[in-house]
Amino acid sequence: MKLKSLLVGAVAGLLLTACGGGASPEDVTRSFVESLAAGDCDKAMEMAVESAKESVQGTIDAGCESYETEIVSVSCEPGEGTATCTCTENRESMEMKYSYSLKEVDGEWKVASYEKDLDMGDMDLGGEE
Repeated sequence: MKLKSLLVGAVAGLLLTACGGGASPEDVTRSFVESLAAGDCDKAMEMAVESAKESVQGTIDAGCESYETEIVSVSCEPGEGTATCTCTENRESMEMKYSYSLKEVDGEWKVASYEKDLDMGDMDLGGEE
């Protein structure tokens, strides 16, 4: 019986962590990206506030299709109740970077906004070599 109680407790703890309870800005950013990639826009919406909610709603309106991505790295710079995170992904053999602004809301980190980094220096535009 103790083993069953232990297993139930462990599963409950994992579910709370996966839903954002006590999660770090890096964890929330990673989970948000993975949710969008999996086509689970409802889960992404639960992690969003402010303009990020509008962006996720736009994705839902467009059909919320899943896509293949590999998260290469997530790094965050925390502030006072805020964090700025950079997520690097590989999508269809292309490295892409996105910036995420997070806010702490009722003790949980939420994605407030996100956008693709437009680093033109990293792009091969077919010019001189």
